Amino acid sequence: MAKKTLKKVRITQTRSNIGRKIGHRRTIEALGIKRHQQSVVHELTPAIAGMINKVSFMVEVEEVE
Repeated sequence: MAKKTLKKVRITQTRSNIGRKIGHRRTIEALGIKRHQQSVVHELTPAIAGMINKVSFMVEVEEVE
């Protein structure tokens, strides 16, 4: 049986958390981003896609090979 390979995405925070709702701050933290302009790489699972969608105005997403 062949394994499905998931796409990997690089998520970079482009806007500050200052003054944002606590849910947005915690979502950024849950993605593993600790500082402004920091990037993290995750596999694009439904959970990660939902988090990206919630804070889409604060992050930049690009596909990684």
